[in-house]
Amino acid sequence: MTEALAQRLITAVYEDEVRQVDALLRQGASPSTPHPDGETPLYLAAVGGRTDIVRLLLEAGASPDAESRGEPGSEGLPLCAAACWDHAEVVRELLAHGADPNLREDDGTSYSALMWAATGGHHRTVRLLLEAHADPDAGNRDRTPLMAAAERGSIAVVRALLRHDADPQLTDALGRTAEDIAREKCGKDVESELRKRAGAAPGDGCEVRRSPRPEGTELVELTVSSPDGTHGSQWQEETGHAAIAALLQDGVIEQ
Repeated sequence: MTEALAQRLITAVYEDEVRQVDALLRQGASPSTPHPDGETPLYLAAVGGRTDIVRLLLEAGASPDAESRGEPGSEGLPLCAAACWDHAEVVRELLAHGADPNLREDDGTSYSALMWAATGGHHRTVRLLLEAHADPDAGNRDRTPLMAAAERGSIAVVRALLRHDADPQLTDALGRTAEDIAREKCGKDVESELRKRAGAAPGDGCEVRRSPRPEGTELVELTVSSPDGTHGSQWQEETGHAAIAALLQDGVIEQ
């Protein structure tokens, strides 16, 4: 009976059935029992941005810091999953229930939630994590959140990190600071750079979308699909590299 309830709960989370999740929890379904593949209900809800379900699971006793052990794409920490996909309300809910913003995935060897958010240019989520006292310099190996944001061209994320005392003098394995990384990207055409990174072949379909950002920059999104349309990938970058290089050079951050 317990195993059947657990399986039904996983299915309800997958299908975003909030009432069904609530009913199953009231019937005694464990909020923490993973799927046989290793995926926990909370991780699945977090990665899907299902705030109401996340709240129900946490209130029923699910640990906010339990790491999912599923297949690639369904493993990791709930907070990291939500931060990676910019599910800000889920991040807020997890933090309110005691999630540790400084934990790293893969048993402490990989990205923190802040590193995921900075890499994706998710400034709302970055601010939430920093306000919850995430370490602004906690990166992965020699790469910091500030470097990730500088490489992406996310001026809003860079400003948020600097306001919370991120160290702009830290260097990577090549001896580069965040300013150096941003300056290397200045003057380069973002769309062309994205095509190179995506490894787009001549026959691939490429769709480019440009969206203005509040900071006066643009978000450039490249969607690449194979000729038969069966495979696709998306690549993003912002155009704030010059502004970031100037900001880091001046070292003056508006509060």
